[in-house]
Parts: sequence; C-alpha cells; structure tokens
Amino acid sequence: MKIIQILNSPNWSGASNYCISVSHELIKLGHDVLLITEPGKPAYQAEKAGIPMDTTIRLNHRNPYLYLHAMKRMKHIFTHFKPDIISAHINEGAWMAGLIAKKFSPQSIVARVRTDIAPPKGHFINRYVHHHWTDHLIVGSMLHKRLCQQILDYDAEKISVVYGGVDEDAFNSSNHPRRKFRNEIGATDDEVLIGLVARLDPVKGHEYALEAMRLLKDVKPGCRLVALGYENERTFKWLHSLAEQLGIGDRVVSFGLRKDLPEVIAGLDIGLITSIGSEANSRAALEFMASGKPVVGTSVGVIPEIISDDEQGYIVAPESPKETAEALKKLITNPAQRKLMGEKARLRVEENFSRAKFGKVMENVYLRLIDKNKV
Repeated sequence: MKIIQILNSPNWSGASNYCISVSHELIKLGHDVLLITEPGKPAYQAEKAGIPMDTTIRLNHRNPYLYLHAMKRMKHIFTHFKPDIISAHINEGAWMAGLIAKKFSPQSIVARVRTDIAPPKGHFINRYVHHHWTDHLIVGSMLHKRLCQQILDYDAEKISVVYGGVDEDAFNSSNHPRRKFRNEIGATDDEVLIGLVARLDPVKGHEYALEAMRLLKDVKPGCRLVALGYENERTFKWLHSLAEQLGIGDRVVSFGLRKDLPEVIAGLDIGLITSIGSEANSRAALEFMASGKPVVGTSVGVIPEIISDDEQGYIVAPESPKETAEALKKLITNPAQRKLMGEKARLRVEENFSRAKFGKVMENVYLRLIDKNKV
C-alpha cells in the first residue's frame, strides 16, 4: 500500500506518538509511507525512525496565505504520490486532506484518525467534513467510537477501534537491572516504589496521588511516590510544597523527562495514574504493563479498556484519594499479588498492545477499506 499520514503538530503528544509508531510499523510491514508533518519533536522522532517526510506544509496558524500554500502543496503531493490511503491525525490536517483528496485524488481512501481525548465537535461544518470528505474513522478507544456515533451520527460500521501500541522489548524489565534506579534514590529492597509518569498538569491529578500517599503514611512496608514528567501549568516546586503540607515530603521524589525511562520503571513496583481526564491512549499505562508492573488507574479515557479491574491492577474513581489508597494498599502489602498482576499485565500487552500488533491491526483496517472500495 501507499499511505500518507498527516500530523500537523510540532509537539509531542499521544496523537503524535500514535502517528509515528504506526507509520514505523507499517514501513516494517513493507508499505510505502509518507509522513506530512511540521518541524518539531514528531519530525525529529520520525527522522530517527527512518520515516520519509515532507515538512513544507504549515497548518498550525490562522494565516490565509499559508493555508493556500498548504492546499497547493497537498494537491501536488497527492497527485504525485498517488496514495491508496490518506490518514490525518489532527483536525486542521483532516478537513483539508479530505477536501483535496476528493477533488484531486479520488482513488484515495480518506481514513481519519481520532486519538485525542476531546470529543468531536457536533456543529454542522464538522459533521459535513466527516460525512462528505471522510470515508472511514479510526479511533483509539471504544469510548471515542461511541462519542463519534452519538455526536456525529456516524455509522458504527464506518468506525474502527485501533488501540495504540507500546515497545514491549524496550519496556521489558527483565532487560534492565532492578537495583540501578533504586540505588540512585536510596531505596531499600523492601520499600515499595509507586510510579506516576505524567506531565505536571491539573488534568493528571497529582494532588490526588499525594493525598493517597498521605493516607498510606503508616502502611508497612514503607512506600514512596516517584513522579516523572515535565512542568506544564504546575511546577515541581508546587508538587513538593503540597507534599510537605500533607506531611509526606520525605515520601515523594521527582524527576523531569528521562531518557532511561524503561530502566527507571524496571526499578518501580506499582504504576499509578490519577488523571481526572485525558488518557486517550495512556502510554504510561501500557509502559507500566509492558514492564510487568500492576497499575492503579482512574476510570477515565481508555484506561478501563486497557486494564481489567482486579486482573492487571485496579480501576478507581477519579478524584478519590481514599479509593486510590485502598487499591494501592492491597498491592503494597501483598508482594505475591503484585507479582501475579504484573505478570498478567505483561501478558496482556504481548497479546493485545505490542507495537507489532498495533501495526498489523492498522494494516488490516486499511486493506479491508481498499478491498471494499474495489467492490
């Protein structure tokens, strides 16, 4: 197949990771993939992965001249590349790709990818774009499929759910020394380390994680929260100040983005997600699970679809420190349970959320659309 992926974002996000990952896997499967994107982190990651790119189109703006230039470039690329499939991952790229394809590349199938957490807008223009300039929708969760059916009045048969994947080889804890990160922070063998990998953003609910840690203050063996991410509306100073106010300042350590994340997670015992929203793909959940760690996660986004409650971890209500603490306590005090749930988590990733599985499922969706188009 000849496939064009469109990602009009200079920022790294769940949608960016989804696009770059699936492009890489489709190339490995022997398909001809061209990524249309903008200079930035996604382009850098695509270059590292050896994904062919065109970075001449600008869509992150409100400049009519640049829109006109983008439409001309897109027309040129479509007519010369002759794609079988065109998949746009973000709104600005989607409407333009659909319009240009219908006029200048009618043989192409426009399969819009929606992996952002925000529900689709239900206004007339957006409904028109989806019904007239889009042949198929690919979404990252059953939740988003239901939203597209309800808000856009979209036929269920024209929506495919393709879950994102994780590099199960990189995040295999058996490939990394458990003690290295623990030694770095002075953790003893019996101390339970709870990992929270999330940007410092209100939607990630760090305060509920801290409140849960306060409730676990006297639980034995001792535990610590390891927060990893980057500042975004909130700061590490805010995080540690709140921890001090709650009397758990010595129970919280934090780090910015780390290049050795698989090695860090190998040294942890439990994954924690306290988000009150977001989690359209939940890379963190998949990375913990691939590393063989049980996860306590809130019932938001795709998390309940990835984690089976009381199997690979526990699903708790958002904004509920008490329920979160109770779930964590079960795992802190029962190492055998941690081990069993971690093994189940790893197995679930291998069977359902590996990068290879991700690419193969997307390939099958594309091939089915092409076969249907020939009828």
